[in-house]
Amino acid sequence: MRESTEFLRQVPLFERLSASELGLIRGLGGLKHYAKDRIIFLEGDPFTGFYVVMSGTVKVYKLSDEGDETVLHILKPYKSFAETPLFTELNNYPACAQAVEDSTLFHIPKAEFRRLMEQNSSVAIKISEAFASRLMELNRKFGQLSASAEGKLARYMMNEVIANGSINKPEPSFVLAISKKDLAAQLGIAVETLSRNLRKMKDDRLIRESSKRIFVTDLKRMRDMAG
Repeated sequence: MRESTEFLRQVPLFERLSASELGLIRGLGGLKHYAKDRIIFLEGDPFTGFYVVMSGTVKVYKLSDEGDETVLHILKPYKSFAETPLFTELNNYPACAQAVEDSTLFHIPKAEFRRLMEQNSSVAIKISEAFASRLMELNRKFGQLSASAEGKLARYMMNEVIANGSINKPEPSFVLAISKKDLAAQLGIAVETLSRNLRKMKDDRLIRESSKRIFVTDLKRMRDMAG
């Protein structure tokens, strides 16, 4: 990883920080590598700090008493996760996290980060504001839970092509790096419903699929469907 702080500027939690403040954050953390399917932490594990995805994909999920899995987030590069205990009285991770593919994470220890927040009011205010914005975005997403399965899938695809910068290409595309089971869980729909909607989108020529890459062949209709 580059020694510069440019990668941190792409992290929403840190986007309000100055170059010198980003340097302070860079000095706190270190890299950790996780092979595909390796557990990063389990719900209830002692909270040691939070993470930024540098490469790969991470799944955050909860397990019921019966062992059923509910996917909360699928995270790609420059997304942070497990920050909540920093802003609450929690001393344990509130969910589980697992590497969906070989992944490199930037780990920021809790003690050092809290010390920085206590000693630097500017950093504390900016990060708190960014965290509040993230909570508002989560509330907005929860408000979309009643959307149709078709709308949820279309919104997911639009978010993917916007995030990877391919939206302005003739055929925007993205790689489906997670299993259809995990995607269905993230969207809150049944796997069968997901498969049926993907098949319908192909039949209607909204998308085409090549290996794990999905191409959006009718962006206008997909955008309308996403709402």
